[in-house]
This record gives sequence, structure tokens and C-alpha cells, in this order.
Amino acid sequence: MATDLRKRKITYTIILTSDSPAASHRRMHIRTGAIAVVSFVLFVAVICYAVYSTITMGGYVERSAKQVEQIVQLKEENEKLTAENKTLGDRAASLEETLEKKEAQEHELVAAHEENYIPRGFPMSGAAQILEEDTAAQTEEEQEQEAEEDALKVEAKDEWKERVFVSTEGTKVVATAPGTVKEVREAEGEVSYVMIDHGNGYITTYRNLGSPIVEEGSQVVKGVALFLVGEDNTETGYSIRKDEGYVDPLELIEIKG
Repeated sequence: MATDLRKRKITYTIILTSDSPAASHRRMHIRTGAIAVVSFVLFVAVICYAVYSTITMGGYVERSAKQVEQIVQLKEENEKLTAENKTLGDRAASLEETLEKKEAQEHELVAAHEENYIPRGFPMSGAAQILEEDTAAQTEEEQEQEAEEDALKVEAKDEWKERVFVSTEGTKVVATAPGTVKEVREAEGEVSYVMIDHGNGYITTYRNLGSPIVEEGSQVVKGVALFLVGEDNTETGYSIRKDEGYVDPLELIEIKG
């Protein structure tokens, strides 16, 4: 009876066999306590792995959610920047077009300004004739007589391509374009002259036997009087210099009417 009440120890035997005839049998005795311990360790390991997996997956899901949120924000920012870039591009195109128009207008104004300062006007305020020199047809006696009668007169300077205009008393010698009076000379016994700088390389010279009525350094406009024509100074020499050369005035003068 005492034997039945004693706690029985249960053991399990594992027999390992082989197909080889020469092989011997091996037996392994495993107690129930060891199995319980191993089972417990495995259970704990599974639980730990499950907990670890849960925590890891939770972190992964949280990171994934944050990444998705960041991607959405970046997409919105990209769309916003794209729209702003388009707006800026439209503004840049509009400004470029405005700038081109402004530059074109400035070029037109500069061209008009330069055109206005080209000496195309007629140097006399009224009708005048161009004096054609023909001394070859004159006899020596006629030339000597002419020299005695009028020792001082305006003679065209061929090297300047100068033209001599003959007008009537009461008319005026006038500036053919706006500019600055560069030089004025009036000397007794010599031909007086007024020189005007029009800019752009143009300089005009007006030679007359009268007295200049403008001062050196003054600003003049087209048509302003430079000499008053009287009985003794009806001839006016007019020449145009462009840069380092001379231009025939008849190539530039615009005769209207």
C-alpha cells in the first residue's frame, strides 16, 4: 500500500536504430521534468518572439505611416512649387516681353532723336539761289575788275564741298538742325562764321560777311537765326562735316514745297 502511495517517476525512453545489421541500438532516457523545462523554454521563446515581432511591426507600421504622410506633404509641396514656378515663368515671360517692347521704343526714340539732329534743313529762311562759280569763262580783265569792286566776298571752299547761297535782303541764315554753337568768329576784313555741333559726328559751318547773332556755347534749335542778311552780305557759304570727312549739303537738304 505504501508503494502505491509513493509518487511514481515517469521516464521516457527513446530508441535510436539503424538499418545497418552491424549497428547497435542506442537508448536515451528522458525524464518528464526535462521535457517540461524544454517545453517551457520553447514557450517563452515563442512568446518573446511574438512580442518582439509585434513591437517591430508596430514600429514599422508607424514609420510607414510617417513616410506616407511625408510623401503626401512632399507631393503637395511639389505641386505648390510647380504652380509657383509656372506663375514665375509667366511673369518672367511677361517682363521679358515688356523689356523687349521698352528696348524697341528706346531704339525708336534714339533713332528719332538722331534723325532730328541730322542737318537736313535749308540754311536760309527764305528763297535763295546756289552760286555757281565759273571763273574759267571770265576774262582776266573781268576778274581784275571784279576783284577791285569787291575784294572781300564769300568764295566756296572746294575741299569742304561748300555751297554758296545767294539770298535777298531781309532773309536770315538759320541753323539746319538743333545743336550747340561750337565756335563763332567775327573779324574785320575777314569772312565771319558760325560753327554748330549737332552730335552724331555732324558739324555745320555758316560763313557770311555779316555779324553773327549767336554766342559760342549756346544751344540752338532748328531754324534759329545765325546772321541777318543785308544789302552787303547776301552770300552765305554752307558746309557739312561728318566725322572726318565732308558731305555735299545738297545730298542732305530736304527742300519742301
